[in-house]
Amino acid sequence: MIIPFLCISNSNVINGEDIAPDGFKNIAIENSGPYKTILQMSPPEPISGPVKFALIINEVNSKSPIIDAKVQFFAEPEKGEKQYTPGLNSPEFKNIYIGMLELDKPGLWTIEAIIKSSIGEGNIIVPIEIKKRSRGDNFIGGNILFVIVTIIFISIPLWLRRESKKALAKKKN
Repeated sequence: MIIPFLCISNSNVINGEDIAPDGFKNIAIENSGPYKTILQMSPPEPISGPVKFALIINEVNSKSPIIDAKVQFFAEPEKGEKQYTPGLNSPEFKNIYIGMLELDKPGLWTIEAIIKSSIGEGNIIVPIEIKKRSRGDNFIGGNILFVIVTIIFISIPLWLRRESKKALAKKKN
């Protein structure tokens, strides 16, 4: 009886301390200026490609949710250009700010989240390792399958052409 009441009364903010939802991983839990922040990323073990970031923001002393912040996410590889995306409020949980960046190069990336609101400013800087995207380790099996499918696609039309020529030759005789 008490649990449903708590779920209903607190349905528009998240205060999760160390719990990351499925598909996410906490990469930083820290106080930054007037904020208590939890920075999460998805996928938990990122590979080259799109990576989603979620930043949960609460006021450090009162632990009240911050729902009016301006959040900016930046990502910078060791060699290359810095990327930017704004952090947008989650429609369901107002104190979660979500952004997605295309981390296309494997290696070490520096992630920075900048927070500004009426109570002050803060930032979080975290290094993450992006792994190389691999298409599979079984290249021989894939090549064999490709050759078999190619032979089938070439041989069927040739066989049909030969059979139709035979049928036409019988018809003429």
